[in-house]
Amino acid sequence: MAGAGPIPEILGMLSSQIAAFLALLLAASAAHKAQNFARARTAAHEFAGVPRGLAAAAAAAMALAEAIAAALLIAPVHRAAGAWLATAIFGAYLALIARAIVERREVDCGCSFGPPARSLGAFAAIRNGVLVVLALLAALSSAAGAMPVAASQGLAACALFALYIALDQVMGLKPMRNGTAL
Repeated sequence: MAGAGPIPEILGMLSSQIAAFLALLLAASAAHKAQNFARARTAAHEFAGVPRGLAAAAAAAMALAEAIAAALLIAPVHRAAGAWLATAIFGAYLALIARAIVERREVDCGCSFGPPARSLGAFAAIRNGVLVVLALLAALSSAAGAMPVAASQGLAACALFALYIALDQVMGLKPMRNGTAL
């Protein structure tokens, strides 16, 4: 589009970078569920409220949905579909987190790569809210046509993922008071 300026191109690049980050996060989440399937099954039952007999199938279905969303996010022609699926996944997790917070239930959501022993609170809700917004941005910006992920955007997505993991680990630490862990 001649004379449109750099804004649409910048937004397209940011959208591709966001999509790459979300794809990496979803792929890692699916792999994490597969690697720690007992934890995923327990989270499906205790956190999501799925009956015990269906928890394994629900955990496997979520891992599969995350893997499909990740694959779709990488392909520009399917990015909008992947971003809408990611929006639904992160939105469902956000609703379950909000329910657990309101009900004051101490459960492992299975939604962190760190230790399972942490209570759900504002951080988990805000984190998933941000992920919903990012997925929505990727979906809406991809509807008009998506750009392929360039190497630099892939590297930037890896850096964002590393920061995400680091923040997740820091938020899982127990606070220190007077030199002792609580």
